[in-house]
Amino acid sequence: MRKLLKILLPPFVGFAAYFLAVRYSSVYFQLRIDEIGEGTVQGFMAYYRYALPLLFVVAVLTQAIIVVPLWDKVTHKSAWGKAISFFILFFICLVFAAGISYLIWDRQTGTGHLIRTCLFLSAVQLGYWIINILVLSLFKIKAPKTT
Repeated sequence: MRKLLKILLPPFVGFAAYFLAVRYSSVYFQLRIDEIGEGTVQGFMAYYRYALPLLFVVAVLTQAIIVVPLWDKVTHKSAWGKAISFFILFFICLVFAAGISYLIWDRQTGTGHLIRTCLFLSAVQLGYWIINILVLSLFKIKAPKTT
């Protein structure tokens, strides 16, 4: 049961946070599917709104296949090893954000738009992973013994 919670709960909490942010934004009911890929916040919100079930399935599969096994290995490392693991996660987020930003980048908007999109996507990914790590770290807290 604990392993199942480690797989389902972190993605659920992360996606719930983003769902609430998107759902209760002032532009939620104005989002259109043709805004996806514009490299704007509204385009990202539209993508999230329409692809949420698929994204959640991918997040759960990623959690089960990659994250939980890595988490179990990282928790036994020293503080320095944990810091290195966090910087590797940061680098991976930056690489994926740069790749996605480049794919949706329109050269006519200039490189400034590419950089802003890359930073935004990096922040979204890092926000998700920080929430994920915080929820996973709750599983490491031992309950006090009762007599």
